[in-house]
Amino acid sequence: MSGNWAVVFATGIALSWASAASGFRNCDIEDSDAWSAVTSYTVGELSFDDTTGLASGTETIYNYSNTDPVGECHVTYELTGNYVPGVDVFVLDATRSNFSQACPPEMLGIAFPATLLHTFRMEHGEDGTAELISGDSGDYLADGSWQAGSAVYKTGEKCSMF
Repeated sequence: MSGNWAVVFATGIALSWASAASGFRNCDIEDSDAWSAVTSYTVGELSFDDTTGLASGTETIYNYSNTDPVGECHVTYELTGNYVPGVDVFVLDATRSNFSQACPPEMLGIAFPATLLHTFRMEHGEDGTAELISGDSGDYLADGSWQAGSAVYKTGEKCSMF
């Protein structure tokens, strides 16, 4: 009997935690149902070569809306360009290559253009940690990890309210 209770208890906790994962999982507002909002974050993977200076990878933006019953809209960009060893600067063309059916077509052209230019620097430590820094502003963008020839990064979640 106690085994069944543990399963029911764990399921209840999981369901309550999952229901909290909405478009407002990081918005600071009491009555979140009164607003339209999107929570988004970005995940990127890079490969680069110190000798050739070439770099490539992908970047995917995940969006969660509180007004869309489908839920998550994600957009993926293919990254290609150059890497400058020593200063660890990337200059990359980003071409939108994929998106989920949940993405409203009118949003794609506005929020996710077909092509972008990314310029950023990665500051990395000997322990394999890294920070992604904007090449334009010098602002912090994301945390990540670094090893010879590859890096990954993930931004924090950002809430946009309408």
